[in-house]
Amino acid sequence: MGAGWVAGVTRARALRTRCLGPEDVKEVAGARTLDDALRRLAATPYRGGLAPSAGSSPAEAQRAATATLLWHLRILAGWQPPAGTEAVRALAAGFEIRNTERHLSTLVGDASPPGPDRPRPLPTVWARWRSRGRGSPPPVPRPSCATR
Repeated sequence: MGAGWVAGVTRARALRTRCLGPEDVKEVAGARTLDDALRRLAATPYRGGLAPSAGSSPAEAQRAATATLLWHLRILAGWQPPAGTEAVRALAAGFEIRNTERHLSTLVGDASPPGPDRPRPLPTVWARWRSRGRGSPPPVPRPSCATR
């Protein structure tokens, strides 16, 4: 195991201490009100963007928690060797798919509100696509070898 993998495993173990355990998840899920659940989350790493007393909606709370998850994936990817980064990108694929669907819907004029996974995902095709302008999807890569 190389130094890159050791660093990645060490960072993964550190991030694991920042997640909610089964009992915490049950407590949040069983909260009587959204404000009660947000107050519970406010004592965790998922507190960013949460405002228990400001009347947050469930979608806003989900967006804030999802942003924290995506941030943790970005941190984890940064500590991985290239093969590990690819594995973390696979974990973030759902964010990529949702952001692409949302972008395509804006191209056809659907002004739906942003969903819970609005934070920018790991750098992949999406970043290149956005950098080329809203109406220009990325070119389809040509195969590196000839097919018959």
